Amino acid sequence: MNKFAIEDSFRLEPDRFVFAGRIVEGRVGSGMVFEVPEAGHRWQLTVRAVEFILKKGGTELTGLVVQDAGYLPGLGAGWTAEVHEHGAQPSGLSQ
Repeated sequence: MNKFAIEDSFRLEPDRFVFAGRIVEGRVGSGMVFEVPEAGHRWQLTVRAVEFILKKGGTELTGLVVQDAGYLPGLGAGWTAEVHEHGAQPSGLSQ
């Protein structure tokens, strides 16, 4: 199982959005899918790229880059998402 803990999220460019956090278990890669809850429903997102993010103070996070669809900064912060191969069924989302 692949799990990713989302610490923050933000718009990177006009068409990209980043979920910054840590890989808790397994691996993540381009083409993989995860879900993020918002207001009673879930967004299903496909990873376009995985980038390293260096925060102020030198802390390094992993960034899952997705296509932006007008998401609000902070979406998913505090959630741990299961990340799976496209077409595989996720077993859920954990907090």
